[in-house]
Amino acid sequence: MKLSLYPYQLQFKFPFRIAHGVRTHTDVVYVKLEHEGFTAWGEATLPPYLPETQKSVSEFLSAFSKNISSNSIDDWFEKLNPIQTNLSAKAALDIALWDLKAQIENKTLIQFLGIRPFEFPLATYTIGVSSFEEMKLKVEEGNKYSFEIFKIKLNGEGDEEMIRNFKKLSSKKFAVDVNQGWKTVEEAIEKISWLKEEGCILVEQPLQKNSLEHVKILKQKSVLPLYADESCQRLSDIEKLKGCFDGINIKLMKCGGITEAHQMILRARELDMKILIGCMSESSVGCTAAAHLTPLADYADLDGPYLISNDPFEGMKIKDGRIQLNPLKEKIQLT
Repeated sequence: MKLSLYPYQLQFKFPFRIAHGVRTHTDVVYVKLEHEGFTAWGEATLPPYLPETQKSVSEFLSAFSKNISSNSIDDWFEKLNPIQTNLSAKAALDIALWDLKAQIENKTLIQFLGIRPFEFPLATYTIGVSSFEEMKLKVEEGNKYSFEIFKIKLNGEGDEEMIRNFKKLSSKKFAVDVNQGWKTVEEAIEKISWLKEEGCILVEQPLQKNSLEHVKILKQKSVLPLYADESCQRLSDIEKLKGCFDGINIKLMKCGGITEAHQMILRARELDMKILIGCMSESSVGCTAAAHLTPLADYADLDGPYLISNDPFEGMKIKDGRIQLNPLKEKIQLT
């Protein structure tokens, strides 16, 4: 088993503003596994508000590969699965291992996981905090690629103006993602009631991630479904979120890859919670991997490949507003 690492920087088409701040690019590390004539890829995406860096990812994965002498994919999984740190790095390797296993056994990931792909969910196109002029360009971009739902980022300041601007530009459905931007339950209740009247379909992470008692009060009074993002990182988080949120946003980079993400979906469904499969603005590698899980979800937020200008791969697409799976292909050779 040969492992190669490729640091890279993804460039956004537009500055990406959320409650955490603004950025123009995202660092990534691509993982390439070669074995028995097959080649598989994984991706560690590293937004600056998470603790991992290209250096830490490269050091972690290099050490991991040096400490395992087996060429058995199952042995690699067995050693990888118990690791509870370096989750983006873990996700990259987990993604690549699943891809390699599927290729060698001539199956798809969907077949491995026993998923019945009857219908893929509607996908959202993200609009960061922006001016009217910038939003106009983003709405046009989303429409060009046939998205039917927009996700509008709010930060607690100028929220009403953001929604009014969007309504001037589009009549399509929209969700909002507050990224912990609202300060109090009272503020959240007032804004959610107004958002419902404006046609919003769901609210993601309205309050601080650890304010679960406040979120529980909000859920009892909210007229819109509440989805957890920052409050839900791992499988171990789900139990405490029952009664606080109606659904959860699962991201491969947060939980360590496909293996745990699938477990999270199954547990959340046991608790009668909704599922949104999201991304950290990954390229086609990470989003194509996550797309295999979306037949099990209510919504997909896998617009990463459409938000960046220099994706070195191509894979999943949006067609008629829904996820469409396609084989992953390299567009440029990484060095």
